[in-house]
Amino acid sequence: MAAEYYNEVRDFSRLSDSVHKTEIAISRLENPQGLTDEMVIMYQKYLFDKAPKIVHSFIDLNKKALFPLLVKYRVIKKSNILQLTDYARENKKLDILSYLMDVGNQLRNNSKNLGIVKKHTAGKPLPRPQTDCSTAQPGSIIWLGTPLMPWQVLENKDGRLLLLSVYALDCLPFEDFYDPFYYTMSYDRTIWRYSSIRRRTNGEILSAILSPQEKEKIVPVYIADDDSLSFEPLQGIKPDKLFFLSKKEAERYLKTESDRLAPVTGYAVRSNLYHLFEDYAYWWLRSPGEYEVEKMFVLDGEITSKNSLVGGDHFNYLGIRPAMYYKI
Repeated sequence: MAAEYYNEVRDFSRLSDSVHKTEIAISRLENPQGLTDEMVIMYQKYLFDKAPKIVHSFIDLNKKALFPLLVKYRVIKKSNILQLTDYARENKKLDILSYLMDVGNQLRNNSKNLGIVKKHTAGKPLPRPQTDCSTAQPGSIIWLGTPLMPWQVLENKDGRLLLLSVYALDCLPFEDFYDPFYYTMSYDRTIWRYSSIRRRTNGEILSAILSPQEKEKIVPVYIADDDSLSFEPLQGIKPDKLFFLSKKEAERYLKTESDRLAPVTGYAVRSNLYHLFEDYAYWWLRSPGEYEVEKMFVLDGEITSKNSLVGGDHFNYLGIRPAMYYKI
């Protein structure tokens, strides 16, 4: 039986109220292919009833681009617009303040122009799917996979998207001491191309989470031992369809600690995890750590290699958050 790395209803329901949960709900309703009545109602109920309690966080993080969707899905509404306007003013978020003041006037006088969604009733037509991701901007979420799962857009360039799984899908050691290959190879197993985690990510995980058609649209990459990534073949190095971000890539595309938080799936917390793995995972990067037995990883949004044992009879299980380049 294939592993169920992601279950949409289970993994959304187990998240605590947060910016991440709100963004996932909005992006799914904006990309509704495969949604059932029950799932639409689940996402709407969260946005209408729960998300307004944490909307201050969107102001704190200056996520101005999302505010029209927060209005559309009733996270920002007539009952809280005055309080949010005051909060933006107090925190000197002037662009957001200007937007909120304009929306406040429209909510009072002509809310029909805001495209506010109506509460879905089972049996009524569902939203039409949107399939064009060619205009996806960094920070947005698109849905791919079997079942559909959220991927964060890190870059849209040269006809391809750099995508990162929103969730940490599993939790494994970078190098598995109990892997039978461990004793048959003399290479440095802390290097990405020799590691057991690379084989599993490009093996069973890739097979389980993407359709054959989606796999054909992945742009293969070649990762050298110096951590660099190339689209051109490198001698002696096999291509990867899925890979982990490097330290430099994580810093470039995920600029704040909040950006680097990764919700963890119910499947990933089934065993061998730190007790802290409840909502968010520590997750592996592919870059070498400070010492030979360590690798870089993300801990509560901070990039570090501290105590990240990779091989031997004691090693750490951390989250797998795959990335890929995808043709559009």
